[in-house]
Amino acid sequence: MKKRDKDNGNGKSRGLKRPLKGAIVGFGNVAHYAHLPVWKEFEDFEITAVADCNEERCAIAKEAIPGARIYRDFKEMLKKEDLDFVDICTPPRYHAKMVKEACMAGMHVFCEKPLITRWEELENLAGVLERSGSIVFTVNNWKHAPIFAKARELIQDGVIGKVKEVKIFVLRPSKSGGGCFDWRKNPEIAGGGILIDHGWHNLYLLLSIVGESPRTLTAKLDFPDDSNCMVEDNVKLRIMFPNSEAKLYLTWRAKKRRNVGTIVGEEGSILIKDDHLIVKNNGKSRRYDFPEALSAGSHHLDWMYPVVEEFKKALEDHNEWQKNFTEAQWCARLINLAYNSCKSPHECVEVPRCITIGDNGS
Repeated sequence: MKKRDKDNGNGKSRGLKRPLKGAIVGFGNVAHYAHLPVWKEFEDFEITAVADCNEERCAIAKEAIPGARIYRDFKEMLKKEDLDFVDICTPPRYHAKMVKEACMAGMHVFCEKPLITRWEELENLAGVLERSGSIVFTVNNWKHAPIFAKARELIQDGVIGKVKEVKIFVLRPSKSGGGCFDWRKNPEIAGGGILIDHGWHNLYLLLSIVGESPRTLTAKLDFPDDSNCMVEDNVKLRIMFPNSEAKLYLTWRAKKRRNVGTIVGEEGSILIKDDHLIVKNNGKSRRYDFPEALSAGSHHLDWMYPVVEEFKKALEDHNEWQKNFTEAQWCARLINLAYNSCKSPHECVEVPRCITIGDNGS
């Protein structure tokens, strides 16, 4: 195993040669239908190995990637393969351990959300990154959904003025490509319920819309009556920022899949209606339609291309990587606080600021 060159201190490339050799870890549907097709489109990357403990998934991977070496054991693959990066697509609870092991083996990491499921895992990871020189990049693909990209563009253009209030509603039936069933029922595998599954995406969306650091958080988590499901399936969050507030409602109890919300500014508003936006300002209204609804499916292949582009840039520029890692820190921090505060529903807790790697906290 050759070790990768560490960052030279000015945020430049670590001397990697193209194409970069990578391995997919956990060859489930997300890896097969959202990650792999995108890797194949980039000349800078080549998937040369796959690790999955499931024999059936290994067989699927072998057919999908002719010539790739297939492993049932992740550690064995790390020892035998000469890799530049790994793409981790396993259930959430395994992320932190695999990310750490890959970094210690001298590899960079491209990881599905959530990056971690416990705040202390992120604190430990920060030290590993300092020592290894590896980067860890989280797949925060929902901000590349055209409807949210358009909303941010309108906000940046000042169409609705300064944002004062944001509300986002994520509605899912219990068995609609998510929800409290299969491995998601088990917190030892899933790491949590809908707050982990959908909360991560929508928290970084809120942060990108508001453009401020959160100050306080209030959370209410509800659990299903089903004794076989030990994770939350209904969540209400209220986050206060210096000059605005945000409310997030997540549920696996809905009758149908929907993503809706509102963004209210000092001079207008934006209504998000799954497959279209309605912008109101100066007494006028304008509608923007999009070909795919936010709630249509779970893989969203088109949203992955810009994520891989960002990963490519992050390998060359420390500042680009730091943006993504700071985003992951905020999501992890807010989720951790929500789980802790739900023990006393409606209790308002302060949100500590996130410290970037290399920051002395001053």
